[in-house]
Amino acid sequence: MEPDAANMRQRLISLALLAILGLVVPGAAAAQVSCHPNIFGGQDCTTPEGRTSSRPNIFGGSDTTSPDGSRSSSHPNIFGGEDITTQSGTIESHANIFGGRDYRLPNGDRIESRPNIFGGRDYRQPNGDIVSCHPNIFGGQDCR
Repeated sequence: MEPDAANMRQRLISLALLAILGLVVPGAAAAQVSCHPNIFGGQDCTTPEGRTSSRPNIFGGSDTTSPDGSRSSSHPNIFGGEDITTQSGTIESHANIFGGRDYRLPNGDRIESRPNIFGGRDYRQPNGDIVSCHPNIFGGQDCR
């Protein structure tokens, strides 16, 4: 995989994981997440809950450590998406017709993403709230 494509994939995986794990809570639409590349080829993200750090793994995905110390791991799936294994179960993703991804959470809820006009992605949460992300000056993304 080309370095730019791998970096974009890593960003999307990290942001998806953040959107799914960190922002699927009531009142979180106003929360802000800011990410930037780290020295391990992954992303470091600052959330209201603390810092999240990721790095690529040998399976073509990423390993992520959350602010509470919990860990998750992702790898590509047969649907062209990612499977993210967390302590609460597996999050599955696949491409959708809007140029984004659909995510199925361990509890059965769904999150839909699509590109936005700011060069980032919008994530529609199960309750209908939208978390909007856009590129920042550090090479990462900011989400609100």
